[in-house]
Amino acid sequence: MTATSTTPTSPDDVLTRHGLVLRTLAPLERGPDGADPARAGHPAHVRHTAAVEKGFYEEVPDGAAADQDLGVSADDAKILRGVYLAQDDPAEREPVGTFVDWTSRLTTSPGRELPVWMISNVTVSPGHRRRGILRAMMTASLGEAAAAGVPVAALTASESTIYGRFGFGAACTGRTVRVDVRGGLVLAADAAGHREEDPGTVLREDPRAMPGVVEELHGRVRRTTPGSVHRPSGHVVRWEDRSAAKNDGKGSGLFAAVHRDGDGTVQGVALYRFDGWEKEPTTESVEAFLAATDAAARQLWRFLAHLDLIDRLHLTRCPDDGRLEQLLADRRRVSTKAVWDDLYLRILDVPACLGGRDYAPEVAGAVVLRVADAAGHAAGTWRLEVARGVGRVEPLGDDARADLELDVAHLSGVWLGGMRVGALVGAGVVAERAPGAAARLDALLHPAAPVHLLTRF
Repeated sequence: MTATSTTPTSPDDVLTRHGLVLRTLAPLERGPDGADPARAGHPAHVRHTAAVEKGFYEEVPDGAAADQDLGVSADDAKILRGVYLAQDDPAEREPVGTFVDWTSRLTTSPGRELPVWMISNVTVSPGHRRRGILRAMMTASLGEAAAAGVPVAALTASESTIYGRFGFGAACTGRTVRVDVRGGLVLAADAAGHREEDPGTVLREDPRAMPGVVEELHGRVRRTTPGSVHRPSGHVVRWEDRSAAKNDGKGSGLFAAVHRDGDGTVQGVALYRFDGWEKEPTTESVEAFLAATDAAARQLWRFLAHLDLIDRLHLTRCPDDGRLEQLLADRRRVSTKAVWDDLYLRILDVPACLGGRDYAPEVAGAVVLRVADAAGHAAGTWRLEVARGVGRVEPLGDDARADLELDVAHLSGVWLGGMRVGALVGAGVVAERAPGAAARLDALLHPAAPVHLLTRF
């Protein structure tokens, strides 16, 4: 019998076999006057955007809305990747696969952050499944990120089973909640008779009349919230209710409850809109809730709980940490309607990531991790030692004895402390080679603040 060997087929070779090619559209730039790039001058970008919107069953922007989308893309310096039929001109035909990435910042611990490679708008046309399209786009993207020295990639997933094979792990959960405000809400602090030292004021304001206010507040809150990223530019457009896709950019009925402390500093904002009189019970949807202080959060809730004629509040994004229930005298006023795996992370540089977050100063110890990574970016045996709040990582040889053996997807998921190593050991997907190693690593990784993604992307 003759021995044979096979050479791994590259993702690009797989595309070629199917008559496909991966192309990259460079980031756009605004003109000297700061105006949105005109869609007429960027047909390939416009068609790429159309393919993305169709992939998520959304309306394709046109006119000023399309120009605004190009401006948002330029502000974030987004790279658009697309897989096309080999003979197609991107300026004339839509891609059959889309992928967008850009560089941003991720909060790893309160006051600390790392560069992060953001990934979004991933679609594959139903007529071109199982032709290596996603793998080709992901391989190219992560390769560029690693080459650029970006230590971690991030995405939010529409389906939870897609990205584990590329090394992504769920790093935190989010939830949608409803709050029954019939008859008003009583906060736990009020029921206990506590008085606010500086209650400040909460006023209803027009989001369109307060440019930069929500963005600045988000920046402050984001820097104290592990798992949150620098806001994508599209969020600023929505926060300020100036989307050209709604009412020609003249406003869409969004309101802002703005908390200012005794010095006049904005410490909290809730953005909300009325769901309409035809909906029962009458509901206000809270689209963003940002509070830099606990006092601001309490005051915003007092305001929202007493909106006239409203029976229910619907929060589309709420931290899954139980704090809202603790805030209220009657925790049963809160009902969780959905919990989802929110932020997905993918470590590309183990020493940079494990060394790029804080650790509790009272916790010390060491653990040896053997990390499997099919793409090679994070593969190896690593010793993490924590002392006085600082983590140091040392690469070890392959013959070193590991305390835990795990895939990079699982390390990425537990890195910030939003997920537990012990749960993964119990699930049978992480091997504990030294008794107590999982509990020791969980103690080391415990976050200083709950891990939460403030803004999806």
